[in-house]
Amino acid sequence: MAKQKKKNRRKRRFYKRKRLWIFLLLCLLAGLVGLRVANERLQPYKEQAAQIDISTIDDVEIPSMILDHKGREIGRMFVENRSKVSIEEVPQKLIDALIAQEDQRFFKHNGVDQIGVARAIWLNLKARAVTQGASTITMQLARNAFDLKSRSLALGQTGIERKIVEAFLALRIERHLMDAIAADYPDEAQRKGRMKKMVLEYYLNRIPFGNGYYGVRSGALGYFGKEPMALTTEECASLVACVKNPTQISPLSNKTKNRKARDHVLKRMLAEKMITESEWMTLSSKPVVVNPKPLRKGKSQLYEIVDDIALEKVGIEAMSRGGFRIYTTIDRDVQNRAERSLQEHLARIEAQAEYSHPKHSEFKPAPGKVPAYLQGAALMVDPDTGNVLAYVGGRDYAHSQYDFIELGRRPFGTAYLPVVYAAALESGRHPCTTVRDEAMDARAVAVGAQEGILGEWGMEVRNPEYEGRISSKRALSTSKLAATVRLGRELGLEEVAARARAFGLPVGGGELLTRMLLGHDSVSLKEAVGAYSAISRKGNLPGDLRYIERIEDADGEVVYQAPAPGKPDADPACDEITAYQVHDMLRDSLVNGNLAAEAATLKQQPFPGAIKTGTTHEFADGWCVGYNGNVTLGVWVGFHQGKEAIYENAFGRHLAFYTWAEMMNAAEDSYPGAEIEPPEGLSLAKVCSESGLLATRYCYESVEDPVKGRSFRYTGYTDLLRANRRKLGLCDTHGKGGIGTNEVLERYGPLAVESGDQQFLPVAPILPQTSGLLGEDPYNAELVNLEDAAGELSIFVRGPGLLLETEIRGDSDGGVPLHRPRKIEIKTD
Repeated sequence: MAKQKKKNRRKRRFYKRKRLWIFLLLCLLAGLVGLRVANERLQPYKEQAAQIDISTIDDVEIPSMILDHKGREIGRMFVENRSKVSIEEVPQKLIDALIAQEDQRFFKHNGVDQIGVARAIWLNLKARAVTQGASTITMQLARNAFDLKSRSLALGQTGIERKIVEAFLALRIERHLMDAIAADYPDEAQRKGRMKKMVLEYYLNRIPFGNGYYGVRSGALGYFGKEPMALTTEECASLVACVKNPTQISPLSNKTKNRKARDHVLKRMLAEKMITESEWMTLSSKPVVVNPKPLRKGKSQLYEIVDDIALEKVGIEAMSRGGFRIYTTIDRDVQNRAERSLQEHLARIEAQAEYSHPKHSEFKPAPGKVPAYLQGAALMVDPDTGNVLAYVGGRDYAHSQYDFIELGRRPFGTAYLPVVYAAALESGRHPCTTVRDEAMDARAVAVGAQEGILGEWGMEVRNPEYEGRISSKRALSTSKLAATVRLGRELGLEEVAARARAFGLPVGGGELLTRMLLGHDSVSLKEAVGAYSAISRKGNLPGDLRYIERIEDADGEVVYQAPAPGKPDADPACDEITAYQVHDMLRDSLVNGNLAAEAATLKQQPFPGAIKTGTTHEFADGWCVGYNGNVTLGVWVGFHQGKEAIYENAFGRHLAFYTWAEMMNAAEDSYPGAEIEPPEGLSLAKVCSESGLLATRYCYESVEDPVKGRSFRYTGYTDLLRANRRKLGLCDTHGKGGIGTNEVLERYGPLAVESGDQQFLPVAPILPQTSGLLGEDPYNAELVNLEDAAGELSIFVRGPGLLLETEIRGDSDGGVPLHRPRKIEIKTD
């Protein structure tokens, strides 16, 4: 019986076992208690998720408008490089790649994948480490849209706690979107399908893809130079691969890592039957090929400067909200002309037969690759306010973001010469002070040729000629190099270097070398424009450059106002008399110098300002710097690296003047040229162009004409000299054959003329032997005293010299009429 009962008990149904029910009841009670405890524990996270305004889920940054000083748009600014697209503009292969890698059950769950969570927990426990995540696409959207990482860090929460908030928020997002479109999609299945597409659109327009690209369109253009719909399957996989780690897996930063991650995405697509095995094999064998054509955060280096200033003044958090109006100092008309003119002119230079370097059209972008084609930059400023009116920092911002205005430093070449002459004028010399324009041994300068004669590339002509003794004004206006070197060595290199520093130009360290006088040291375009601005501003350097006038928020409130321009703290570069005299000397280059022909292209005639082109001895850099009395403009053309000639005899006037003139003409309507008035302390003086001393009525030079024959041209001209100058003296050149010499001057005194009413003579003038007639004077001739009241030699307008008329009279011509003499009475004793 006992055995039978035991056997019956074994056959008793399991659900009749009391112990089982007691166990299940205890489990249920434990579960209920656990759920209650879990609910209490999770409630704070649920409340945290509930406090977030999910109606802003699609709010991404609004671009801020960059305006010129007249309120016209010149660009847009954004913290994140993004351009939104609709989900219909995204290829299905990219969506498949995203689903395969990030969320295989995306279209089945309600924001949180419970099965995925359970699987992740099991795998992590099994591995005893966090190897699997359970974030759905909706959870990732919640994290990125509402910056949950920053929120959790601020609250001191762990990663798991943040994940819980993400889960609750993801559930809210999908419910919110379902309710929002309920009226348009009454069918629940259609409504859920549309809601999921909305989540994908929000997600793909927001997430970072690396290298500063936000959103799928920015990433597609930034890596492959294509719109999203044009991406191939392997490119879609490469782009999706970046989602895991945008910094490390970027195809621009690391093609090897990107290909490995791409192949993993393709394998997941194969597992999800989104591609076939043959497609997987073909696609996996392809290399990663990039072709960056990114959305430009700024079209040029100018926008980067404006961006940096705006972020500094307003703050990155405020700027990320966008909607600001940034009023700059730029003039859009001049800026556009500068960009267009520089591009066109550089292209023309590269098209010349003698140009043999890489060309812009041949450049293939690659990470870290420096363009070797011809570059250029241009900067126009208002020197009185420091306002930047036009700023072109390079030729092609997409190829190179290097700013040749802020960072570039190249040899200044012959554009440096005004500094030498400013030093000479400050030392007491005059524009009329003569210098020797004669051949010089190249070894004396150690620049260009190592032996032979120093070249005269400053004149910017193929066959320069020496002129002998010439004025400093002539030497500067024609950029005479040997003459300038002689002048600089007479002054002393230290004196010239000190004047260069006063103009804000750097001087190379170590021992000063003669080559400094020819612009061997490198300067920036900003420094060059500053130095020439001082010439136009009575010797005063301009203040700091200003790019932004004010910033307004979306409501029109001014959130930043630039301070009014102040006076610079720096000492003057030179006194106002020197500044004016250098200005006057430079202006002569437009009439008698190397820019006489080019000056005709300027809109304002005569041009009231001054211009100086610059050429280096290697012909590797071309400069053009000058002003119109209202604005100052500098243009540079050259290469990023190296000192190889652009082409043989590449002169500055051919390289840079065209763009300079185009920009200055564009600025003429808004910033018309203004005459620079001479300062007090100058006086007019008649100077001999050959001697550099005060002209006399005997300052004539012989001129041979094949038709008219030989004549004599007056060499005197009027110049402005310092009124308190040291005694200049009279011309000591014109004395041979009746043209005064020092000995004659010492014996008989000066015979000067202050009017050039006779510019040409058929014969040389004759010097008188004394101030009056010798012997008896029956005609009561008027005698002239050559000394003033103080007993010093004086200059007079009309002297007693014998000067032939401009026409030679024949024997039959009338003579000099004489009065009949009085009758002579002879008295006898």
